[in-house]
Amino acid sequence: MTGATPSRRAVPWLAAVLAAAACSRADRPVSPSEVVASASPSGAATAPTASPSPSPSPAAPAPLDEPAPAPSPDCIHASDHDVASVSLAVYFLECGGDRIPGSKDTTQVPVGCRVHLNATPRDGMGAPTCSRSWPVWQLGPPELVSNLAGETFTPAFTAQASGRLWVRCIVDGVRSDYLFLDFVAR
Repeated sequence: MTGATPSRRAVPWLAAVLAAAACSRADRPVSPSEVVASASPSGAATAPTASPSPSPSPAAPAPLDEPAPAPSPDCIHASDHDVASVSLAVYFLECGGDRIPGSKDTTQVPVGCRVHLNATPRDGMGAPTCSRSWPVWQLGPPELVSNLAGETFTPAFTAQASGRLWVRCIVDGVRSDYLFLDFVAR
């Protein structure tokens, strides 16, 4: 073979390059950022028209004064890592004004007795940690208890009637597991 004859492999490649170079701007697709003149029914190109501008929106209302956030709870732990879990347990029972020995973690509560709970925020390693907010307590059915305390990690309430109560709390957006207590007649 002589050097003047193109190889069979070069011919298709060369043809593709020449075809791409021969395309005019009108033959190529339009990119999303290009303005396109619309064609009139007569076939003549017309200039693009400006789209109507949106009507101005009314001014945003002035924010209302929000109540001052509750101060963060005092910290009794050496860590202030983010809360990863919340442990919830019965701390002790109190019946007739007396603390019942060995009642920690009980699930059976005589009606008329007072239940003392303990919620502990914990970090990712399971160590107690400080929270940025007070617990939000949830329980049900509410008619089974009375005298539930508010912003505290150690609430207490009195068992009012027989039945099964569920309790949980939320600290810094993290929910504890449910705690189930059976209230029984004495």
